[in-house]
Amino acid sequence: MKAKDIGYSIFSGLLVASVFPPFQFEILAWIALVPLLWVLEGKKPHEAFTLGLVSGLVSFGIIVWWVKISMATYGGLPASLAWLITAVLALYLALYPALFAFFMVRIHAGGTFLTFLMAAPLWVSLELLRAYFMSGFPWALLGYSQYRHLHVIQIADLVGVYGVSFFIVFVNAAIWHFFRFPRKAPYALVVSVSLVAALVWGYGYLRLHEVPIEASGAVRTVGIVQGNVDQSVKWAPRWRRGILEKMARLTKDLRGRFPKDESTAPPLIVWPEAAAPLVYERRASERRYLRQIAKDTNSYLLFGVLGRRDVKQGPKFTNSAYLLSPEGREAGRYDKMHLLPFGEYVPLAKLLFFVKKLVPVIGAFRPGDKPEIFDAAGGKFGVLICFEVIFPRVVRRMQNAQFLVNITNDAWFGETAASEQHLSMVAFRAVEYRMPIIRSANTGISALIEPTGAIRARSPLFEEWIHADVISLKKDGPSVYARVGDIFAYVCAFFSVAAVLLFRSRRSSRMWYDS
Repeated sequence: MKAKDIGYSIFSGLLVASVFPPFQFEILAWIALVPLLWVLEGKKPHEAFTLGLVSGLVSFGIIVWWVKISMATYGGLPASLAWLITAVLALYLALYPALFAFFMVRIHAGGTFLTFLMAAPLWVSLELLRAYFMSGFPWALLGYSQYRHLHVIQIADLVGVYGVSFFIVFVNAAIWHFFRFPRKAPYALVVSVSLVAALVWGYGYLRLHEVPIEASGAVRTVGIVQGNVDQSVKWAPRWRRGILEKMARLTKDLRGRFPKDESTAPPLIVWPEAAAPLVYERRASERRYLRQIAKDTNSYLLFGVLGRRDVKQGPKFTNSAYLLSPEGREAGRYDKMHLLPFGEYVPLAKLLFFVKKLVPVIGAFRPGDKPEIFDAAGGKFGVLICFEVIFPRVVRRMQNAQFLVNITNDAWFGETAASEQHLSMVAFRAVEYRMPIIRSANTGISALIEPTGAIRARSPLFEEWIHADVISLKKDGPSVYARVGDIFAYVCAFFSVAAVLLFRSRRSSRMWYDS
């Protein structure tokens, strides 16, 4: 393995990083893996693993560097420890491109054309594994890089974000094969790739025309409030009342844009995650204050707050969303089902007992048991709290809703690209389930996202922001993806495992590095 090989893998990592926010050179996604694929020829499996690891460290080191900001600035950790945690996370994520490179060399025993065919299924299989292993961290899947290219991502209502990742890697592999093995690249290869591209783009343009027509059912006005509360004072008891008064002021300003007798006034107003910085069941005076806000605005009020559940082990806290009716009554509650590891709980707590001592801000929350479909304000909607919106399997449990609400507190990210990265995943959920999504953040990025994935309105970072807009309620049944889930990704995994096992037994004379 030469220095030039390391250079190629670093270059590939830089290209992958460049397709995500803040850079967003999405066009480079279609060639980002070509340098890595190119340099794998003639390498032994352990060398390929190293090259893939280097590429992954470069790309994920750039993509998730913001973890240091969250840990040090807002988590109270020493800078050195925050950097160490960030490096460990980047190293973990880099294992997946490393495994991709390793297995690509093994699969090459079946020939170069098989390698081309298996590159995309193998990549998708590893993305699927990353979405589930240790509760999952499917951040910055390759398909998310195209969230602004609506004609490309419409296939997500059939095959999810994994289908978009598949298409990107398929094109990368085709380019690699065509130029690396020109004598083994028949016209059939060019024709097949062109056909797949035409089908994806054609379907995209067709759906961009059809979806707005399909969604032209009943409409509802929804209000969004972004309070921009400083994270450093959010949980200080002496600031609690002032924060609620600030949210009340913004809410009344929003409601004041509409005369009381005007039918276009928002029947639902959404506050962000933990907008009320308190334990709801413990603060009677604040409960009364919140109910009065709902009465004064004559709207349903949805807000994030800490909840409490009494279980056999004693009272447990939950990250919750409460809905108050215009009369001030409690109309529903949702407890976050998919908690943030090392943020809201410690996975393998008995084994990792020392983590709680190192990071005392980690909560010990109890996950919710089931989704909640609220039937209020003239429509049915599900609520997703922060991190769990990046998991399609969580959203799928709310497929019978007519629209979705995502409440979050992205102040933890600071002024980094993480907020935009988070938003890109929300846009995919809108396409996959063909539902509009209302997003309210404490700060950045609150937004209204259409069923096509188009971001119709969005807030700036670290500013107060109020917005009211009309959404069309979903009137048709669940999308294909909502009905079948990640079956496409599982099929990719099946063929990838089969290919790896089949060619594992081949003699070294058939291996890529001896060919």
